[in-house]
Amino acid sequence: MGEACEPRGKTVPPPGVAGRERVDLDVAGDVPRWHREGGRSAGFRPAGNRIPFVLATWTRVFGELRRLVAGRLTLAAAVWLVAGLSVSAFVVWGFAEITEEVIEGESRAFDRAVLLWIGANVPDWLDGPMRAASTLGYYMVVVPLLAASSLAFYLRGWRLSALMLVISTAGSVFLTTVLKVVFRRARPEIVDSGYTAGFYSFPSGHATVAVGFYGALALILAYHLRGPARWAVVLIGAAVVLLIGFSRLYLGVHYPTDVLAGFLAAPLWLVSVGGVYALWLSVRGIRAVERRRKGLR
Repeated sequence: MGEACEPRGKTVPPPGVAGRERVDLDVAGDVPRWHREGGRSAGFRPAGNRIPFVLATWTRVFGELRRLVAGRLTLAAAVWLVAGLSVSAFVVWGFAEITEEVIEGESRAFDRAVLLWIGANVPDWLDGPMRAASTLGYYMVVVPLLAASSLAFYLRGWRLSALMLVISTAGSVFLTTVLKVVFRRARPEIVDSGYTAGFYSFPSGHATVAVGFYGALALILAYHLRGPARWAVVLIGAAVVLLIGFSRLYLGVHYPTDVLAGFLAAPLWLVSVGGVYALWLSVRGIRAVERRRKGLR
């Protein structure tokens, strides 16, 4: 009854150890609870002395989180993260610069000079191939190709690939429609090729959808393929995208800045979709490895 009760959660040093060093690790695992203060507990230190302890604890926590995240991210996810940030920064800067030039009218001389040069130097026999290439960017072609590709991916078991392709294409269509309504730029009337196009000009919907669909399709196929076939698909996809963009210039229905803006508008959406795709694949791979490890135990 007359004995002093020990505080809960505290370890009271035995008599005679005052002034001597005793190390008793707390729950953190490496912070001494008792030290050279006449056997007093670190819990009774003044508030000013607790600041370094709190900072050290939070530093260890963030260090563990960083180590955990770094250990679980795969190379694909890390590459997509770095590439996504770099491309996004370039896209934002490039699109802003082109938009400023168009709004202030400073791109007129450049746009006119490029269209006139194409009309004077590109041979007439390319008229048929350019019209065919331009057709690849119309919704009446993209939508059936999107449905066929998505169905093929789904039947092959690439369900996420099918979903990502639909999201990328639909996002590109929505993005270009909104931007056209916002800027309301009229179509050029510099080259008369006998080819007409409706709606607004900036940015080029063909260029945006070309990257959103054909670019995404090429990247998805390249991810699933191996060896030279992977790079062949990437090169073919890039060639199709560039060909569609050039066909719009050849036919005189877009300014060069329209096509450049379309090429820059789509990658931001495409990289975002690709980043989610790579992270999901990484997480799925990690979970599969963990399940296999548990099954071996």
